[in-house]
Amino acid sequence: MRMIGSILEDPQKIREGWLRIFSEYGYMDKINRLSSIYPEEKSIFINFKDISEFGRTNGFDQGLAEKPELYFTQGEDVLRELVRPERVQVSRINIRLYDVSEDPNFRKEIRHLRSPDIGKLLSVTGIIRKNTEVLPRLQKAAFICTICGEITYVKQERGKLDEPQKCSNDLESGIDHSKAKFKLNPDLSEFVDIQKVELQENPETLQGGSQPQRISVIMEDDVTGKLFPGDRVTVDGVLRAEQKRVGNVMMTEYDIYFYAINYKKSKELEEVNISPEDEEQIISLSKEPKIIDRLATSIAPTIYGMEMVKTTLVLQMFGGVRKFMKDGTSMRGDIHILMVGDPGTAKSQLLKYMTEISPRGVFAFGRGSSAAGLTAAAVRDDFGEGRWTLEAGALVLADNGFAAIDELDKMDEKDTAAMHEAMEQQTITISKAGIMATLKSRCSILGAANPKFGRYDQNRSIVDQIDFPPPLLSRFDVIFKIIDKPERINDERLAEHVLKAHRVGEIYRSLEQNEILEFEIPEEQDFSPPIEKEVIRKYVSYARTRIFPRLSDDAISLLKDEYVKTRNSSADSIPITARQLESTIRLAEAAAKARLSPIVTEEDAMLAKKIVDYYLKDVSMTNGEVDIDILYSGTSSKQRGDLELVFDIIKEIKKDRHQAEIDDVVALAISRGLTQERAMEAITKLKAAGQIYEPVYRKLDVIK
Repeated sequence: MRMIGSILEDPQKIREGWLRIFSEYGYMDKINRLSSIYPEEKSIFINFKDISEFGRTNGFDQGLAEKPELYFTQGEDVLRELVRPERVQVSRINIRLYDVSEDPNFRKEIRHLRSPDIGKLLSVTGIIRKNTEVLPRLQKAAFICTICGEITYVKQERGKLDEPQKCSNDLESGIDHSKAKFKLNPDLSEFVDIQKVELQENPETLQGGSQPQRISVIMEDDVTGKLFPGDRVTVDGVLRAEQKRVGNVMMTEYDIYFYAINYKKSKELEEVNISPEDEEQIISLSKEPKIIDRLATSIAPTIYGMEMVKTTLVLQMFGGVRKFMKDGTSMRGDIHILMVGDPGTAKSQLLKYMTEISPRGVFAFGRGSSAAGLTAAAVRDDFGEGRWTLEAGALVLADNGFAAIDELDKMDEKDTAAMHEAMEQQTITISKAGIMATLKSRCSILGAANPKFGRYDQNRSIVDQIDFPPPLLSRFDVIFKIIDKPERINDERLAEHVLKAHRVGEIYRSLEQNEILEFEIPEEQDFSPPIEKEVIRKYVSYARTRIFPRLSDDAISLLKDEYVKTRNSSADSIPITARQLESTIRLAEAAAKARLSPIVTEEDAMLAKKIVDYYLKDVSMTNGEVDIDILYSGTSSKQRGDLELVFDIIKEIKKDRHQAEIDDVVALAISRGLTQERAMEAITKLKAAGQIYEPVYRKLDVIK
């Protein structure tokens, strides 16, 4: 660090330094423009690189870093003299620096802020967790003397109101002011807008099970009201300390907070630094003929099999293309995947792994432990000093990223309702306690749910197996049914894979303790992924920010023909809807992104169609036919027809009798083309739906 001379303390030299910066680095035109539009705009933005260059010979930049309060005060006084708007008195004017974070000496992690940093110029990065409403704060209070009526102005800092010690007219008037009191006059006082936001560390920067650290950030004047929960920002400012108090007792401990000078919102995935060498490696990887298969093999190598699931998870990381139409509507590009299956099938392990390798990955449980849960909430706590504030949940924090949600079937009811909007419109609307806000949740969702009866029952539909509303279920692009089914050959391979994985883990552990001095693990058995986690993160970030593929004519033709053919393949049911076609398009775009290709080819469309067909046959097939109504309503088209027929039969029999005998209902249903099993199943479903009941054994009645 350079030696800092007297310029650090000499106000006159600091003022001269600011004047030279304004004149030598081309800021005078901006100052003249500010004069013409003040007070609509009150700030001048200065590139910190200019200050660094100016400070090479005189240490001005180091003085600003060490004593920012002094430097900004002097600089704003100089600016106030230069800005001379007509008929308006210049009260508040701001110097706002930008690109402070470009200098690594000023970048600081929230968790590493310590007492030596108090009063220093710093730059911190994080995600907005909460924000308060914008309120006025006294910056220059006007007090009226009760003895002589003289007005005394007192500059106010944040916190307790400072009153004048004596009247400004005390010495001149000759009046006894010993018993003078002062009354605050708000009309003559000056106010400034203030807002408090809570900045939390980015989830992907956390290591192990560490607790994410947070810090309060004070925004003042023209930077207020522009940051919302879920925004990822870099804030440049000064770390300050505020003394704690319990009641009226002052404590020796202090709370720290960040006073913002300026901020910069992060663009999508720009936190991942990709060097020229990384870019060269990424382009080289993309040219491999089976890059998607290699990426799929790199996902959780210790988990055996599940090739189709892993391939789909790879495509989910890349996602489709988000489209914005001229009429203002948008179409999501993010892919949502749900895994439903038996316990012990490595669902949670897959979720954790995907969170680690995906840029901006957030892991959460269906039953949110905080007030915000998965979506967002209006909360009243100490942060807002008793007022209502907005708090972001997991899906808002994962904006422009990836959210893995375990035990999705155990969601709170309020989250279940909000998930509809979050998954399709990719926004979360809050309307509570006078707060009307819409937060963004543009993220891919990977959910895992357990069957409510413990294990998956192949004879029941997926809607019957999980506590999940069918409309929400239909919003997933792909649903995987993961079943733990005994099969000798497959079980042998799984057992061998698991045992080898454990043995390799034991060997690594022993090598750490130097218990095994000579032992080589065969390369094909070391369970290391073909592509390392960090390389995958950079590869995905590169593809998501630079590759936006478009459908080729061949891909459009194939998808159209397959859609029409599938739609008309059954006379009794609707196999797919336009929603499945959109899912196929998103998967095809993701396959092109994974190859860093600007064109979606016929092969990409075929892979996407293969995945959609695989999952539809798995979760919505009945009697050998795919019926999408099973996902949308829990009942197939044929079953719905059975229900209507049986319900009409019960009403028909009731016209002549008080109640309908079950045997008579079944007999009449058989005469009209149903089997006994289908008739009894329809009666059971009508009972479960609350349309009929059994008041007397074996007798049915309609619920009015």
